Amino acid sequence: MKYKRLGQTDINASILAFGASVFNNFFKDSNFNYSPESLQDLKNIINKAFELGINYFDVAPWYGNAQNLLAIGLKDHERSSYYLATKVGRYNVDKPPSEWFDFSYQRTIKSVEDSLKLFDTNYIDLIQIHDFEFADDIQQILNETLPALNELKLKGKVRYIGINSYLIDKLKELIELSPIKIDTALTYTHLTLDDTSLIEFADYFRNKGIGLINSAPLSMGLLTETGPPNWHRAPEKIRDAAIKASQYCKSRGVSLSKLALHFSATNQNCDITIVSMASVKFVEENIQALDDLDETEKSTLEYIRQNIFIPLNYKGYGDAELLSYKKKLAKK
Repeated sequence: MKYKRLGQTDINASILAFGASVFNNFFKDSNFNYSPESLQDLKNIINKAFELGINYFDVAPWYGNAQNLLAIGLKDHERSSYYLATKVGRYNVDKPPSEWFDFSYQRTIKSVEDSLKLFDTNYIDLIQIHDFEFADDIQQILNETLPALNELKLKGKVRYIGINSYLIDKLKELIELSPIKIDTALTYTHLTLDDTSLIEFADYFRNKGIGLINSAPLSMGLLTETGPPNWHRAPEKIRDAAIKASQYCKSRGVSLSKLALHFSATNQNCDITIVSMASVKFVEENIQALDDLDETEKSTLEYIRQNIFIPLNYKGYGDAELLSYKKKLAKK
């Protein structure tokens, strides 16, 4: 495992980080619950991640039971042996859309305090504002959310402050507006085989001294042999391209998932990459994907990039999720 300093923080994180959203069963290959068997599986997964060098775990209240389950999995490990990153602002995945977001000062403080209690710790390494583009007004982020986190940082309960958004331009906007230091920025599915738009922004974040976190290297299940979940927002042409790439990889005896993860996690345009891992086998395979590719894998990767993905010039689905959310609110 290789490690990188996350921006100007003292977080020396494994370049492959553990994404605990999998524990809320967002994806096809997960089915976690509180049964003794499932909890043992979860602990085995976490233990294997530690064994193979992963020291950074990312989660969020939005991921339902994931925080609780991750806390159970981390309980037997020394707090100093890992970095814990969670989030504020997005909640209640199982409730109506009107209850999904709350970026207020009071809710932000409460969310962090709840996470501290849940993980039985007196500090969280990184607290991130989750999908802040969904706030009614960015001024609320500037006047309530960030000051709340900075207050907690001054008290030692939060070590660093980060921001999350699918929209990279929004990350830049908030960084430019904020008088409070922002330590990290996370975006997802923008440094993948099908979408490399993050690369053109990498120097901006690096010059600002901001740690850049790349999430969802498998494009939220799109770049896998099993395919994406039903809620995936990729347009048909991208879904078709992923199927074509998967079929080509299969014909060469190569794993599309491995190529996708290798491409993202070894890319120098980000500091770390977060990926979900639903089994011990997946942990092992994901770590192996960091190794050098053999010649067949290299040629296969080059082929699917040059002949399938690059010609599409795909730069993500824009603000489709935000517009969908607003439509749901309008129906109420």
